[in-house]
Amino acid sequence: MDARIATSKSVNFFKRELYELLRQQASLKQQNNETNLVEMKVYLSETDQDVRKLFINYDRAEYLVFADKQVIDMFPNDEHYLIDGVSNYTEAKKYLKREIEAVFVDPLVGWNATKDNPMSVTDYDSEGIRFFHDIVESQSGIPVYILDTRTRLSEADVNTFMQEGAVSKVDMAENLKESFARQFSQIAEELYLEKQKISFTQRGWVLDYRSKQKPICDGKTLIVFYDLKKRMAIDAESRNSLLKTTERPDVRFADVIGAEDAKAELKYFVDYLTNPKQFLIAGGNPPKGVLLYGPPGTGKTLLAKAMAGESDVAFLQTSASEFKDKYVGEGEANIRKLFNTAKKYAPSIIFIDEIDAIGKKRTGSENTATTESMLNALLTEMDGFSSEGNLKRPVFVLAATNYGVDESSSIASLDEALIRRFDSRIRVDLPNKDERCRYIRLVLNKKKINNIPDSVINNLADRSAGQSLAILQNILDLAFRNAVRDKRKVQEGDLLNALEDFLYGEKREHTPEYYWEVAVHETGHALISYLEGRKPAYITIESRGNYGGYMQSESDEDINNLTKDMLIGRIRTCLAGRAAENVFFGSEKSMNTGASSDLKQASNYAFGMLCTYGMEKGQYFILTKEEMLRSPMAQKYVDRINEIIGAEMEHTVSVIKEQKTLVEKIAKELLAKNHLTGDEFTILVNN
Repeated sequence: MDARIATSKSVNFFKRELYELLRQQASLKQQNNETNLVEMKVYLSETDQDVRKLFINYDRAEYLVFADKQVIDMFPNDEHYLIDGVSNYTEAKKYLKREIEAVFVDPLVGWNATKDNPMSVTDYDSEGIRFFHDIVESQSGIPVYILDTRTRLSEADVNTFMQEGAVSKVDMAENLKESFARQFSQIAEELYLEKQKISFTQRGWVLDYRSKQKPICDGKTLIVFYDLKKRMAIDAESRNSLLKTTERPDVRFADVIGAEDAKAELKYFVDYLTNPKQFLIAGGNPPKGVLLYGPPGTGKTLLAKAMAGESDVAFLQTSASEFKDKYVGEGEANIRKLFNTAKKYAPSIIFIDEIDAIGKKRTGSENTATTESMLNALLTEMDGFSSEGNLKRPVFVLAATNYGVDESSSIASLDEALIRRFDSRIRVDLPNKDERCRYIRLVLNKKKINNIPDSVINNLADRSAGQSLAILQNILDLAFRNAVRDKRKVQEGDLLNALEDFLYGEKREHTPEYYWEVAVHETGHALISYLEGRKPAYITIESRGNYGGYMQSESDEDINNLTKDMLIGRIRTCLAGRAAENVFFGSEKSMNTGASSDLKQASNYAFGMLCTYGMEKGQYFILTKEEMLRSPMAQKYVDRINEIIGAEMEHTVSVIKEQKTLVEKIAKELLAKNHLTGDEFTILVNN
């Protein structure tokens, strides 16, 4: 609050308490009793540390004194002070890397009177003056007090120092030692209270209390303040955007599974928000924000909350679409209001989700004029962070977009001026298998479900490659709902079926003959995949969506490059379903529509070997499929692809014939159980 508000609040406070004191005296018929002295006492709760810190100094603050030894010795020793005294410029600079509460500088340290004697002390060429300017120009926000050790500072000198950034002058003449000790203690107490006040009000708290009056001896009266507690402030300005305690998130980076690279980079910005003073002293430019991009459901919002939790700063969350309004100019006003609120509670983080709602490239079209005006308002507000006042209490912008998932919807779709405002662009990727395992275990542990074996968890993680944690959460929620509906605890079958239901749809029923054909088909896929070095993760004959059944191999997301032999193995795996039907039911019956997607995938692998990866001898020229089909050599390429697939089909049929007994055994087991996990399949093969 400003001085006028502070004055009126103080007057009202004393009027209210003294009025109540006199009213109580009147009701007790004590009007004639003279009250010579009014004492005030505050009773504090033993548990509410936030309130106690407003009245009791728990800190041991560190102060840096840049002066000669005899001046340093005048500073008092106390349990609440740690005095670092130094008179060397280079040594003093090192101390600034620590958490210094305030600096006291004697401007005459290192001054040579024989070489330099200007009229104003502020023009002296001294180490003290240089050190003073270093601190002020760093815009670190460290309070600097000028020591007048020789009563040489004129009123003009003091005014100049204060205009350049000093807080005030402190007299330190030898005959004022006791006076200085009291003055320093008062300064230290004021700095402590200022820090606690800022911390208290940044959280949107005000102090509630009750008071009572008690007569005591010798004409004294006691006013007691008790039941002090904090509550959220509500005023006309922030009634609709009130920050609650929960908006200082208690999430930490350790609670975020996956996104390790993103967390590592965000920790740098946490250091800035935690200690902007030291960041600025080190010469860094204050960052404005970070843009998080990547597939939906990868935890960008949780990362933003974790960054706020790690920094212990206010967190304001919104979506860019909330800025839009049917009235012209209201969206821009909403943006300005958001940033003003953030500055009020600074240091703070603004998180803007779906930033692309207003952040697309500007075209100048009338249809996009309103959105572009809001983007301009956002850019202007982000530019305002460079002012000196905001450097001491930073506001940091985190924005998120799902753009950047693929080339057709890349981050380049955002306006270049917006992208340039962010100090870093961090991709938040989909989780790997280990991270998916950890997430499933975490959710199950929170639900106190401990009857699920690790093999099932690993199977779920393996089969959910390419899925976000949000999708995994949906799958687990579906399993919990199904179990609750049947009034029982979640079993491993619930988890396996939930993944099937969520990703591929509900089951469809067929005839026993159809299921036997599907069992043979999927067993062929599984066996050839196993023999080619890829263990199956799951085989099922249940029909869902467009699938009559399917075999899913273990995830290969950790493999960066595929060899020619690996691609040949995948072609054989694709062809193995029809090959198995050929061996068991004859070539005529095997010619059905069930293998269409398998043949398409095999063709893609063969095309890649020939035209994309340069794996054909003497063929290194790269073509897209469209370019190949339009070229005069199209028929040659088609014939060669068909030749590759035909040769591998013959090979696969011969392997299935050799392993027909094993295929039949596995297919019968699959028919009996409807599905097999990778471990169950491996046991059947080895036995």
